[in-house]
Amino acid sequence: MATALAGCCGSTACECDDQFADAVGLQFSADTTGPNPTGFRAREVATVYLVRVPRDTAQRPRADTVQLLRPVAQFSQPVVINNTTPFTQAGNRKLDAYSYQLYLATAPRVKPSFSFVVDSVRLSTDFRAEGCCTCFENSSKLVFTTRNGQVIRDDLTDPDGNNGLKTLLIQR
Repeated sequence: MATALAGCCGSTACECDDQFADAVGLQFSADTTGPNPTGFRAREVATVYLVRVPRDTAQRPRADTVQLLRPVAQFSQPVVINNTTPFTQAGNRKLDAYSYQLYLATAPRVKPSFSFVVDSVRLSTDFRAEGCCTCFENSSKLVFTTRNGQVIRDDLTDPDGNNGLKTLLIQR
């Protein structure tokens, strides 16, 4: 019986639609008009640096840094942080095991023109089984940042329960 089920499941294509189950999207504001613009121009976000630091200090936090080159056509696209993007996954640690700093600069060791810190991400992800397929289902995604000296909690959980990517708007 197990062999028959294994054969059946082996030919079943799973469409989990869970690629963004744990993902956090960071969207740059495009508001550059008005008396107090809070947005960014495409050229300002053409080069983005993202630093990842393990939150578990017992592991001697070692920062990883990636440089994201964003053509003008990608200006309206969010920067996506996921378990395997833009960093490789270290062991079984997911993105919520790290804090992140996003900064804008013309080169890695140049003073940033802007920075944004994600202090922590709190995920609650469950498994959902349907027939032969087991998929991830995110039931809670909270992002904690410090802005203007205050800790802010943003809920990026997809209200429709479809693991869609909700974004956090980054403003000056």
